[in-house]
Amino acid sequence: MKKQNSGMLSLKESRKISKENFRITKEFEKNKKRKVDASFYTTTMHNNENVIEFDDLHTFFFTDLGVVKSVNGISFDISKNSIVGLVGESGCGKSVTSLSIMQLVQAPQGQIVSGEIRFNNDTLGLDEEGHAKCFDIVKMPTDQMYKIRGKDITMIFQEPMTSLNPVFTVGYQLDEVILLHQEGATKEIAKEKSIEMLKLVGISDAESVYKRYPHQLSGGMRQRVMIAMALAGNPKLIIADEPTTALDVTIQAQILELLKDVQKKTSASILLITHDLGVIAEMADYVVVMYAGRIVEKGTVLEIFENPLHPYTIGLQKSKPLINSDNDDPLYSIPGQVPNPINMLNTCFFKDRCERCIQKCETGYPNEIKVTKTHSVFCYLYEDVKEEVK
Repeated sequence: MKKQNSGMLSLKESRKISKENFRITKEFEKNKKRKVDASFYTTTMHNNENVIEFDDLHTFFFTDLGVVKSVNGISFDISKNSIVGLVGESGCGKSVTSLSIMQLVQAPQGQIVSGEIRFNNDTLGLDEEGHAKCFDIVKMPTDQMYKIRGKDITMIFQEPMTSLNPVFTVGYQLDEVILLHQEGATKEIAKEKSIEMLKLVGISDAESVYKRYPHQLSGGMRQRVMIAMALAGNPKLIIADEPTTALDVTIQAQILELLKDVQKKTSASILLITHDLGVIAEMADYVVVMYAGRIVEKGTVLEIFENPLHPYTIGLQKSKPLINSDNDDPLYSIPGQVPNPINMLNTCFFKDRCERCIQKCETGYPNEIKVTKTHSVFCYLYEDVKEEVK
């Protein structure tokens, strides 16, 4: 009698996977601690006007059940003084992308496996051909990453109460950032700068808030403190990971308006991560849509909202409730479920949920198809369009 495959791993198979994962992750962790010359992790930007460029980035999690490809070969750019929205369902890889920038992916299971993250902080000058020199964060050792994390690249997390230390005052935590990253800063200078940052984010009684503990502030005030902390190092790139999720609607609007205002004043770029298309429409200049670790569509905010192409992007827009809708039909829901991220097949990941699926969707993941110079889609339905774009 033939033994049926139950889909479960045997103890022997599990041990074999664990042993292999340990070998792989140990090598990655060793590479993070090695002493290398700066030339090893210095490269050049493809476009000097970009602050960061993702090039075929792969970030995996090595689990006992298999390899989870959370970010599976994404490429996009964030230009200087712009807001880029990264949108998609929960579990599509948005937050892992942001953590990859900061080298904060949960190790040792989580590792940046390959690709480049080119970061331009305008301090390395130009090469002989006029290209801006930059850091490749993927190759950067951990001790060198400390110098730009929290200073040139900062992050605003979605839940400020878990990001702020409850046993230290707001002022102490703000001062710590300034003392760490501002050369020659004293406690007096740090305090003055911290109060200035609190005022910048719209906190009127800044001197009083400086002395308080996080639990003494409302959710909106705590998020303003997080934004002040992110701005303290004069960053080139601010990552806002669903910064309004834990707030009520009226406070959300204030925080979003504050982010937009701060971006104009500081000329920093913002990577705005959210699942709310309304926030993206209000805030972003450029939009990247992710699904199951891959990019399915990217373009300017007008292109994505006025001419969505990928069935997933169209489904996301149809599933958003409209307050002025006269239609009594139930809210649209994308059929099916997100595929198991372990050992994904080489097909279009969205095919099982797509109402327009064709036979070619089974033959491999679709290549990028440029519809315009700024609008791209990864879908076999638009293969004929690519010939029209030069």
